[in-house]
Amino acid sequence: MPWQARKEKKIHTGRRNSFSVHGRGPELSISSVVSVSRCPIRYALGKKEKNPESWRYTLTKQLSLHLGEELDAKTVWEEACLVNDNPDPSQKPFLSEMVRLCGGKNDWRAATATDVPVRSGSYGIHGTVDRIFENEPYFAIVRSSTAPAHGVYTADRLRVTGYTICLREMLGDHVKGGTIEYLPSGASRLVIVEPRDKRRFLQALSETRRIDEGGLPRRPFRPPCSHCPYEGDCEDTEGTRLSELL
Repeated sequence: MPWQARKEKKIHTGRRNSFSVHGRGPELSISSVVSVSRCPIRYALGKKEKNPESWRYTLTKQLSLHLGEELDAKTVWEEACLVNDNPDPSQKPFLSEMVRLCGGKNDWRAATATDVPVRSGSYGIHGTVDRIFENEPYFAIVRSSTAPAHGVYTADRLRVTGYTICLREMLGDHVKGGTIEYLPSGASRLVIVEPRDKRRFLQALSETRRIDEGGLPRRPFRPPCSHCPYEGDCEDTEGTRLSELL
């Protein structure tokens, strides 16, 4: 059954319960789980910080609302200035190049719905899907980063996995995966969720819940320390409970 026919039955289920079923505690955002999968320590140290939306992301997100129609850089810029009160004129070339690359493709699909809240009561997770479509693949996640040479980034596979878990619960088992839209590269990459993706997501979900309950974040085997704002703070977490650290 297509998205449009299902959404009235499944999506509008009333106010979201802030606690997951089976006594698993408060619901967690999919973005939190993805952050923990990359580095639990960075997640723990930065979870209370509120970072403003970057201008690059604002431009990318606004452009995504026009996919499937003729793209106009001037229109996107003006709309972005309304959305974000801190425009960065130095990003105009970035927008122009993104419009050029995306405008050169004829297979972008117009979304049936955008910024759609989704959740899984069974696993206690929630998030917001950027773009929903009538036919499969049923959803897309918009990214402001450039695409890798092949496939998608590991973190993006987990994002697709989390949203697929939610949409399968809300719409049915016919949802097998989604796409990652790397708009700065004019690229759309399909991700079909595999068993290993689900295992990795469940491991990260368990670790996220443990950290939020006050557990000490574990240092990953290969921590992505390059350009990390908390580099050097990892040693300070040894032997310290997170509740004491924060």
